[in-house]
Amino acid sequence: MKRNVWSDLTFTAEFFYNVTRSVLRCPEVQELLKNESFDLAIIEAINAEAWYSFGPHFGIPIIGVSSFGSDLIINDLMGNPAPFAYTPSMGSAFTEEMTYWERLQNVVIQLLQLLHYYWIHLPRQEQLKEYYMPHIKQHVSSLRKNISLFLLNQHFSLSFARPNVPNMIEVGGFQIPSEPNPLPKDIRAIIDNSAQDIIYFSMGSNVKSKDFPPKTLQIFNEVFAQLPYTVLWKYENPQLPGKPSNVFINPWYPQADILAEKKVKLFISHGGLLSTFEAVHHAKPMLGIPIFFDQNLNVNNAQKRGFAIKLDIATLTPSLLKESILEMMNNGSYSRKIKEISQRYHDKPMKPLDLAIYWTEYILRYGGAQHIRSPAQRMNILQSHSIDTIGVLLGGFLAVLSLTIWGTVKIFRFVFSGRATTKVKKN
Repeated sequence: MKRNVWSDLTFTAEFFYNVTRSVLRCPEVQELLKNESFDLAIIEAINAEAWYSFGPHFGIPIIGVSSFGSDLIINDLMGNPAPFAYTPSMGSAFTEEMTYWERLQNVVIQLLQLLHYYWIHLPRQEQLKEYYMPHIKQHVSSLRKNISLFLLNQHFSLSFARPNVPNMIEVGGFQIPSEPNPLPKDIRAIIDNSAQDIIYFSMGSNVKSKDFPPKTLQIFNEVFAQLPYTVLWKYENPQLPGKPSNVFINPWYPQADILAEKKVKLFISHGGLLSTFEAVHHAKPMLGIPIFFDQNLNVNNAQKRGFAIKLDIATLTPSLLKESILEMMNNGSYSRKIKEISQRYHDKPMKPLDLAIYWTEYILRYGGAQHIRSPAQRMNILQSHSIDTIGVLLGGFLAVLSLTIWGTVKIFRFVFSGRATTKVKKN
């Protein structure tokens, strides 16, 4: 494998450790913990297990939200079956259709992820819980099993069909408004005054294009200057050296509302899941430049489904970027594919936000809704995957096989030694 999986996991764990700690030590959060009471806690729960202590602190149910969809750890804590054979690791670039070699790598990656989670990540989350919530005596490994429901930012139309236990609800795209909001006047003017098609370029909130190396910024400037299109670029500094006249920078754009515009024909993105859903919702092809975590997986899924092209930021060249943009702008297959997938995504009985509201109220109505939890939530990983029982059966089989082989060898030795003795006597 090209990637150092353990280093990637350590980087991700450190990132979420800092996020978890930042929230717990926030003065406003500490004030809420001391002086407020609630009926329910809804938390972004992926890799932030110390926050699960809010449940016993307030004596309330917890609903988890994952903006990344489900992964190995969420499936583990919810007791959800997710066979390695067709469930790719979130940190990998695999899709659900893997070759034998990819499946082998996927098993190794996910086993390493489990080891890292239980040996490195979870103990550090326990340290945070002990420091900021010392009155909660339950270990985080126990707290994580008490989650009532998970709202997942995923949908089978965009990813793949997979099993979900009853308390794992797909609400992919729930952050997108049903109707676009009016654009700010300055942005509205740019779009209305553009006689050209528009490209929207954003690397999300965690990756900032202002931090790109000068060489990378020069590549984008050089290519954008050669294009017959208007470019809206989410750029976090007020000045961009060498900015072409057809490029309009802004530290913030209302992304979903921009993508709703008919003149916008292409979305250049890091491939985060929230952004990918917004592209699907508004049927915009995507030029993906993934940086870390789930972005490789998301862009690979999009590329496999025919509405994206993937580029590597480390090997990006002006010619490759220009060719990719022109290919997507001039080849109608990308637009047709995203429109097909967008139609499937929209074809559902309830809007994602309405579905999230319904299940939130359901948990409140039934006091945590213990009846929809999988029994596997109360089991450890050896029990839930029947490793303990299979181990006993395998051990028994090996014991019987060993005894059989031992007995057979003994019998053969006895028979042949007896024949040899008889032959000697005859001689």
